[in-house]
Amino acid sequence: MLAAVGIGISIASNASAQSSPTAQPLASPVVGQVPISSPLSTAAVDNQPRFTLVPSVRTMYDDNALRYTEVDGPRDNLRVTPGIDLNYRRLLGRVALNVSGSAGYDFNSRFRFLNQSRIGFSGSAQAPVGAICSMTLDASYDRSRVDLDDTQVAAGASSTTQVYGVNAKCTQMGGFAPRAGFTFRSLESGRTRYFNYEQYVANVGIAYAQPSIGTVTLNGTVAQLRRPLLVELTGFNDDTDVYSVSLGLNRSVSPRIRISAAGGITKANPKRAGVPSFLGASYNGQLEWLPTPRFTILGTAAREVTNQNGVSATYVIRDDYTLTARLNVSDKSRISLSGSHSHREFRGDDLAPSLLPVRASSSKAISGSYSYRLSRKLRASVGLSRRWRKADNPIYNFKSTVLTSSIGANF
Repeated sequence: MLAAVGIGISIASNASAQSSPTAQPLASPVVGQVPISSPLSTAAVDNQPRFTLVPSVRTMYDDNALRYTEVDGPRDNLRVTPGIDLNYRRLLGRVALNVSGSAGYDFNSRFRFLNQSRIGFSGSAQAPVGAICSMTLDASYDRSRVDLDDTQVAAGASSTTQVYGVNAKCTQMGGFAPRAGFTFRSLESGRTRYFNYEQYVANVGIAYAQPSIGTVTLNGTVAQLRRPLLVELTGFNDDTDVYSVSLGLNRSVSPRIRISAAGGITKANPKRAGVPSFLGASYNGQLEWLPTPRFTILGTAAREVTNQNGVSATYVIRDDYTLTARLNVSDKSRISLSGSHSHREFRGDDLAPSLLPVRASSSKAISGSYSYRLSRKLRASVGLSRRWRKADNPIYNFKSTVLTSSIGANF
């Protein structure tokens, strides 16, 4: 896919770490993501070392860049980000390495205080353990402006997010197999330290595979949502412990339909007095349908308890729904149409007196894009999206139209 660090079209707000009821609690539904049955399936397709380093240019015109409500005065802005895209993939013995990312600098036409470097890299190492088991190590680093689509933070603030994870699982055609994982995520905000958080997520489960029914997984997750600087700044312990139990099914209904779904119960126990706890249903599902080999329809739905970048709340209950249609017009060109709806319920957002509280908000977006592969290493794309946000506090309402273009590495 085209590597774009926060500049390509986004049909949903940036998601922070999650304690969802799936076997991978930190994985948000990603448009276009297809489950991979083998940790080495990518390397098996291309067993040759591959290194790609190419220049890139991405632009974004936004008619409401600071997410204002209806006010007089100029609000539009053009952002141009020249940079470099990197991809490295190699199979070392039985270990598959994959590193990708981008680095660039944002130049803004109207709001110059938004100028800043933009860096985002991710990498993984996957290796089989024995005949049916595998282990995966993941790491990512992202430094960019806070996404203003769903946040309380002032325009111009930046954040740095780091994620490290390890997952182990066993896979076989029939019978029981264990799986487990651990993920650490941290966020540091450049201007508002009370947004900083750390998250520790551990999960353990057991899967039962049967060709006639697919793979059924029973999974348990424990997450610790930590806000280490809140005690220093306010004297309050604002941490939250989250517990989830879920039952999931992954099944290929036919060669053209794949279903992956999990549902269960999630409980959130906040440490600060006065913040209500949460006990309710949580779920994560994905349906992929290929009416023809070139045409794909993908729907995702998720409900989870999470921390969120740019929000002062103790924790957030979020519901996300997306629907995407993608058509491969030819071997080189692709058209995508997407729609999304997101609802947030914020618990405990009253510790920062300088911020107006927001109890709940809903966001919608529709978008379309066209991409063309110029060469083996380069892909160009253009896109158009329309976004809305409505909150119980009208100051956070906005509407925005975004036009994007890019040329960069074809990963």
